[in-house]
Amino acid sequence: MKRMIVKTALPLLIVCLVFTSFSASARAASEEKHWGRWIEKHAQPLDASAASNKDLRFLKKVLKGKRIVQLGETTHGAGEINATKVRMIKYLHEELGYDVLAFESAFTDTNASYLNMDQSTPKSTMKNSIYAVWHTEDVVELFDYMKEQKEKGDPLILTGFDIQGMKNSFNDAANQWVKAVDPEKAELLSQSENDFSKLVTDSSTFAEFTQKKEALVKNYQELIKFAENNASALKAHLPKEPKAYEIFMHSLQLRIDVMEIYMPQEMKQNLKEPLERLEDVPFILRDRMMAEQFEWVADTLYPKQKIIVWGHNYHLRKQNTKMIQDWTYANGPNMGDYLPDRLKKQTYTIGIYAYSGASLDSIDNKTVIPVTSPPPAGSLEALLKSAGHPAVFVDVLHTKNKKGTSWMYTPRAALYWGRTEEQMIVKEQYDGIIWLEHITPSVIIK
Repeated sequence: MKRMIVKTALPLLIVCLVFTSFSASARAASEEKHWGRWIEKHAQPLDASAASNKDLRFLKKVLKGKRIVQLGETTHGAGEINATKVRMIKYLHEELGYDVLAFESAFTDTNASYLNMDQSTPKSTMKNSIYAVWHTEDVVELFDYMKEQKEKGDPLILTGFDIQGMKNSFNDAANQWVKAVDPEKAELLSQSENDFSKLVTDSSTFAEFTQKKEALVKNYQELIKFAENNASALKAHLPKEPKAYEIFMHSLQLRIDVMEIYMPQEMKQNLKEPLERLEDVPFILRDRMMAEQFEWVADTLYPKQKIIVWGHNYHLRKQNTKMIQDWTYANGPNMGDYLPDRLKKQTYTIGIYAYSGASLDSIDNKTVIPVTSPPPAGSLEALLKSAGHPAVFVDVLHTKNKKGTSWMYTPRAALYWGRTEEQMIVKEQYDGIIWLEHITPSVIIK
């Protein structure tokens, strides 16, 4: 009897499965038609060749009520991504009153370089402040613009929120300020900065690292005490910027925080010692501390200004812990996860993705990494090609879930660095998307 049931049921099951699969495929195809039509109708074309910025006027409505605009990028080292962001930054500053630009680069170096911008060329300011992957002609244009705006009295202020980076910009600038008050303390600062830059690499054991770290922390504590006791004299030799002393003091404290919180985990990782929690993995810990730095920039340093943020999609998207699959396969918390809700509510986050082309590998700024093309069927990159323009913007925040927009609310592939597939609900990660049909590797300038 069982055999009769199996013989009868099996063909029926196969028919049902085939029909179900066919129905799902047909439904998906039907939905994609709606998606394509919606994208074609609602995607905003971006035209970098236009004589005016009329194509960016939609931002006034989209960004209404948002104090912070985050500009992401799927990959560092792509000329078209840099150029698109530079153009948007100029518009945001001139038309919408965004007066602070926070880079995914070291807080200490970006701020020291900006404070000394009057004494430096735009190219030198750029090279002394932000990471080398952005040392390109496109970004020099941005630094030209920043210097012009500062001279006009309408500054676009440069700052940063990363804890990494040792360009000696802070060391060189701060040494001049301190030396004018106390040459011995200036020598202590320079030696401490040199030791800080080599603390992990020059330690062969964790015990050696701890011993050096404790001595170095005392040095920075001594420098903070000196700065507190000589505030008036020090301010007289700082650049004539109202935030200079505050930035200097925070930079000294940041050195201590990095040594106490980040470097021990970095040292353990280098020694291949086990880390107790996912949150202790250095690249995740870095995001936590970047969120803390940005919070301080937004709440304490520039509490009344509107801020533009420049960084990678991974750091800026809203909540990496809600990714279905990220490039690390760990879905650990990112900067977006760690930001407090009050700042999240003030923020509009834009992810940037590319359909084809290539970019640089930021490890060496030389190796060319091709974008996977064509991208996976149904992916974010593939869907937005239906807009029919070489560059478009799609608003995600102000859309509701319906036939034409359900792609934002359902699992969607998108490519990290243009090649590694991630899975997400777009609505959970971004407020807007910029799509570029083709990107080319940045040309790094010497």
